[in-house]
Amino acid sequence: MDETFSSIDLATTCLLDSERTETFGKVIHELVKPGHIVLDVGTGPGIMALFAARAGAKKVYAIESNPYTAKIATQNIENNNFKDIISVFLADARNINFKEGMFFDVVIMEMLTTGMVDEYQVWAVNNLFSKGYVNEKTIFVPYRHDTFITPMETNFVNYGFYMRMVKHVWNFLPKQDMRSLADKSELHSISFNKNNNINSKTDKIFEIKEDGVLNSIYLESETWLNKTVRLGDTLALNAPVIYPLFKDVQVKKGDKVRLKMKYMFGNGYRNLETYMVKL
Repeated sequence: MDETFSSIDLATTCLLDSERTETFGKVIHELVKPGHIVLDVGTGPGIMALFAARAGAKKVYAIESNPYTAKIATQNIENNNFKDIISVFLADARNINFKEGMFFDVVIMEMLTTGMVDEYQVWAVNNLFSKGYVNEKTIFVPYRHDTFITPMETNFVNYGFYMRMVKHVWNFLPKQDMRSLADKSELHSISFNKNNNINSKTDKIFEIKEDGVLNSIYLESETWLNKTVRLGDTLALNAPVIYPLFKDVQVKKGDKVRLKMKYMFGNGYRNLETYMVKL
């Protein structure tokens, strides 16, 4: 797994994102019941596992792929007197194995990035289903992740230089100079309570709303923790992404453009392919 997304720096940022962390905590408190067996995948410093234990879980299995982060999680769990309930495992959730007959009532898995481009959550969920550790009765937190795309015109000039590159538009960074040229459209909706295709593929037609230079697409995601609680762009979750097109397309109001895009979840922006043409 990419070390970027299992580093202690990012884990700390996620922990300090109060909107994200407190919302997860409230949902976990509502869904985890006494006697539940819980799996926390990508435990980071262990906060989600601690939420589950405090909610009454009988046993929590906390999975972490980064050795140092796993050590920190173990210390945090011991310091909070939950070592008899929470066990930390150093493993990759894409191929982890448990003892025969293991079944999880609740799975907490926050390995999310915008569009699922950089994280392997879909792979990890598929692994659990394929080995019978979960089924349709298992509660997943979050249970759904939706992604939308919008054709954009973006100013890629930085410090006097034209620098066309992928940009994460974190809400604590300066506002980007960009404008939408068409209405946004759903790219995909991933439900984690079932097996999913590990590839995203779309072929969409957009009607242009303003004259301009179509040179990028805007990706944004929202995460549903349950059927009523949704998280959008927070300090450490679902930062929108500006993805540059390799060829500018001059467009006018009323034009129609066709976008083809495909990528494999978790393999990063290096594997994302786009094709935009004016019809």
